[in-house]
Amino acid sequence: MEVHYHWKTKFFSRKFEIYQNEILKGELFKEGFSRKVTGELNAKRFQFETKGFFKYEVTITDLQKHIDAGKILITWKKGGTTVLYEGKEYKWKFENFICSRWSLSDERRTLIKYHSSAFSGLIESYTGDELLILSGFFIRNFIRQRHNRGAAV
Repeated sequence: MEVHYHWKTKFFSRKFEIYQNEILKGELFKEGFSRKVTGELNAKRFQFETKGFFKYEVTITDLQKHIDAGKILITWKKGGTTVLYEGKEYKWKFENFICSRWSLSDERRTLIKYHSSAFSGLIESYTGDELLILSGFFIRNFIRQRHNRGAAV
């Protein structure tokens, strides 16, 4: 099953809106200076809470079931970002030098491809799993935000 979404945001916005066929299907929203990001897609809601300083661990909470649903381990070495979910590992990586394409894969194949331009982009998913789709999008935005902070210093 292949599903296509497109996303958009505004300059200095903390919110990314996710659309399918021009219908709003979800969003990713960062709460101020908090380490929490809320994601929603197809009426499924998750919270991503980041802990750590150089090596980050993100706890993913299913907000409807009020349970820990998974984890994301972010390290700065090549190939170091992993999503742990339902007993499986998923690898996240940038696909090009300018970081405008990235993907999330299991041990057999690429499950989700992401593409971005300045304030919009596409998501091509070969899975209907909202947690995985939002996780790959969250990781890119987290890394980009950390990179931008470092460049501003």
